[in-house]
Amino acid sequence: MTKIFVICDLEGTAGVVDHRQQCWFDGKYYEQARRLATLELNALVEGALQGGATEIAAWDGHGPFPGGIDVELLHPACRLVMGAGDAGPTGYEGFDAMFMVGFHAMAGTPRAVLAHSFMGNIAECRLNGLKLGEIGLNCLTLGMAGIPCVFLAGDQAAADEVRALIPGVETAVVKKGLSPTPVGILTQAPMVSLSPARAQEVIRESARRAMNLVGKIAPFRLEPPYTAQVRFSEEKCANQSAQAEGVRRLDTLTVEKSGNDLDGIMPF
Repeated sequence: MTKIFVICDLEGTAGVVDHRQQCWFDGKYYEQARRLATLELNALVEGALQGGATEIAAWDGHGPFPGGIDVELLHPACRLVMGAGDAGPTGYEGFDAMFMVGFHAMAGTPRAVLAHSFMGNIAECRLNGLKLGEIGLNCLTLGMAGIPCVFLAGDQAAADEVRALIPGVETAVVKKGLSPTPVGILTQAPMVSLSPARAQEVIRESARRAMNLVGKIAPFRLEPPYTAQVRFSEEKCANQSAQAEGVRRLDTLTVEKSGNDLDGIMPF
């Protein structure tokens, strides 16, 4: 038996380019983006099943309900973790490998689409000196539980980001940013995207291949103690973060927190 846990996001989905209109719950094209993200998840499920997966569950990481996945359209072989918010993946214990779909690069990445790190007010995150975004922290969170990341679908910059952390990981690239310099956090910028139908084909085939990596790629780990640094885009955000217990102010925009527990180490 091979159990796959999928972490889902929305900004890395093919055809998604405008955060306000496509990724906010009241956006004009939000239901469109949510449907496209669900179809990409379903393509992943189909490929993983073809590759030998026997159980698949997904965590919707795009905020609280209604989230970024439409449960009514969900593949019948996939279970969906719901109502857990977006503070971090939940329900992954006992799985053999992690897949990610709909992913974007961290804030400040060139040639990226809707790049950001966790929230729109964060310019940079580091853990023990290593710059991490959502991709890296997801790999680490499940990696510390012994679950390796073997697959990611998203934009080209997201694929490059995960490959820098996990050599040999399988990726499915569905779009590519065209701006050679980083743009503002979650700012619309030129990109080129596969059609949704073609993106789903690429994801299905890549997910099937990724099943061959289960048991061959080691979990991504960073051993404690941990020191996390977060640089905000606005001073008022650093002011608010610095009020929390255990958080130290480093400068007008940057805070730091240390500890031995990965859960809750990021000071935001």
